[in-house]
Amino acid sequence: MYLQLISIHGLIRPCNIEMGRDADTGGQIRYVLELAKSLSEHPEVDAVDLFTRRIKDKRVDAEYSEPIQDIAPNCRLVRLPCGGNRYLPKEKLWPHLDEYVDAMIAFTRAEGRLPDLVHGHYADAGYIAKEVAAAFGSPFVFTGHSLGKSKLEYLLEEGWTLEQANKTLAIEERISVEQDCLGVSDLIVTSTRHEKSSQWGLYPSRTDVNFKVIPPGTDLDRFFPYYDYDLPGAAIDERFKQARVRMSNELSRFHFEQDKPLILALCRPDRRKNIGALIEAYGRSNQLRAIANLVILAGIRNNIEEMPENERVVLTDMLLAMDRYNLYGKMAIPKNHDSEFDVPELYRLAAASGGVFVNTAFTELFGLTAIEASAVGLPFVLTDNGGPQDIAANCESGLLVDVNNHTAVTNAMLKVLTDKSAWERMSSNGVNKVREHYSWATHADRFIEEITPLITARVKGSDGEEPPAVGKRMASIERLLITDIDNTLLGDDDAMRTLCDVLHEHRDRIGFGIASGRSIELTREALAHAGIEKVDVAICSVGAEIYYGADFTPDRGWASKLRARWQRDKIEDALSSLSFLTLQERDFAQREFKISYDLDSQVDRNSALRKVREVLATTKSSYSLVFSHGTFLDVLPHRASKGKAVRYLADKWRLRIEDIATAGDSGNDLDMLQGKTAGIVVANHDAELTQLRQQKATRVYFANTAYAAGILEGLRHYSFV
Repeated sequence: MYLQLISIHGLIRPCNIEMGRDADTGGQIRYVLELAKSLSEHPEVDAVDLFTRRIKDKRVDAEYSEPIQDIAPNCRLVRLPCGGNRYLPKEKLWPHLDEYVDAMIAFTRAEGRLPDLVHGHYADAGYIAKEVAAAFGSPFVFTGHSLGKSKLEYLLEEGWTLEQANKTLAIEERISVEQDCLGVSDLIVTSTRHEKSSQWGLYPSRTDVNFKVIPPGTDLDRFFPYYDYDLPGAAIDERFKQARVRMSNELSRFHFEQDKPLILALCRPDRRKNIGALIEAYGRSNQLRAIANLVILAGIRNNIEEMPENERVVLTDMLLAMDRYNLYGKMAIPKNHDSEFDVPELYRLAAASGGVFVNTAFTELFGLTAIEASAVGLPFVLTDNGGPQDIAANCESGLLVDVNNHTAVTNAMLKVLTDKSAWERMSSNGVNKVREHYSWATHADRFIEEITPLITARVKGSDGEEPPAVGKRMASIERLLITDIDNTLLGDDDAMRTLCDVLHEHRDRIGFGIASGRSIELTREALAHAGIEKVDVAICSVGAEIYYGADFTPDRGWASKLRARWQRDKIEDALSSLSFLTLQERDFAQREFKISYDLDSQVDRNSALRKVREVLATTKSSYSLVFSHGTFLDVLPHRASKGKAVRYLADKWRLRIEDIATAGDSGNDLDMLQGKTAGIVVANHDAELTQLRQQKATRVYFANTAYAAGILEGLRHYSFV
């Protein structure tokens, strides 16, 4: 199996993960890296690629700009461009996801191996995975990690408005994508039963959604038991020993009495994590303050004043609470920690002290930190809302509490800290049962067990009569013909049928596409009338739209490219002042990326076009003008035209531009006939194309025959057939 995993946001690298650096570099980063590595070690898996975003930004390490890094044997981290070079928060990536889809398709095509399965993590990568899986006909698996509807409920309770949530977090777009993923996924993986029932339960769904609860694992090589240090001959990496000393020294800067048990909390500085409840429970309890020290690792920080508002408010409130309860010498809040070595050692230091791990979040979708704590032998006190219910049931390594009841939180911590037999039982259970229920090897086995039937069914289905998925078809061709319809493909029925027969004969290596000024609706109508049932690609509306296959699936990546800097309303308003232009009112003439006019035949075309350009210059908009047949004028986005669409297809599907033949008869075919394509001008061409004979840089053949016969003549000239 070749598996593609996608996690697009945050900072991802194989080692030295900057956990807690920001809201986007959290537990999901560790999850996808460990998942990719463990799957690559499974005997049924040949290769795993984890796809993320390439970042070139002085604010982050240069490592994040490396295109490919090895995670493990047969497992790579692949970084592709999306939304420019700067490091962006996930909420700013939505407009650029189609760009990533195109980049991933192009990468896959260039690699020469199609994915057996595509697995998206979080809504943004879910969208990408959905599109890539559809392109290549691969099963689509989705893991939400956290979901938009429950987030929106929380925000509204906190006083946000829907408008604010959309502006800041694009929340409704996220929810819409999650709903789409739910509708088309072959498998949805959840970490807990709570996530399946309470989180996904908010979304309308079909009755046959394939949900599977597969808890993630934890890295048992890093989270070894605390007592290994006391075992003679235990082989412990020197870096862990160094981290142990480093963290001990760091805590000594805060704690006056260092021999007390540690109450440890580890989370992002987020209001939903409810850190204040823990500080309040500790601060108000004379007994807790007397017997234990408090340690809170709330992300990584340099200057609180420069942090995002949510994090700044939480950290400021922590410091105020520390002062309010006079916790100096009792409460440690280190500014920095390394997730690779420091965090495991903090768990082990807390366990060696006879301490407890505490999570007082209002709700916890899973609770990975509780599993890590349990793995080293550190008992926990956790919120009873969410994923910890499964962890407590499976591991029996701690207590669940209602975090809104401060007395219950205090009593639970006292129970763990003062009942030594209970502490020993929970500590031993954690070490043993995490290895039983939460190893990555177990997760990989379950995952492969669930996806194997999906892959097998898809492979068997590909032997039938159904046309292959767009990506598989486009990946299989060596060459491509793109021809205009009117007066090029059409005009001589016998010649057209001969051409279609030849293309069908060479279908295994030559793709067949059309390029037209018509809308997709009129294009389909024209093809059906001509008896042409199948095309691989349709470039419509003078290059403003691209579609694929029998279902004419739109290319959203092309639309995303055109949408940037396209100001349709401003252009249309400006041109309304020109009396010699009439906005076309024919069915489907006006499109999102095409404004079509009729030019008054009584005016001089050159002076009219000069005036059009003068008026458009006042709009300061990017545009392209296409004038054809002496009377039709189309205004398109700057990036749109038949020729630019052809070059986009070459880039996306990794076809050499020389291996694409383009055929046309009029001015709106001009730019797709220019350059290095195998250009074919049929004998019945308009005078507008005569100029191509003088363009030495253009590779174009003027056929001696008209219509489809000229296309076939050109294909033979270029040795396509």
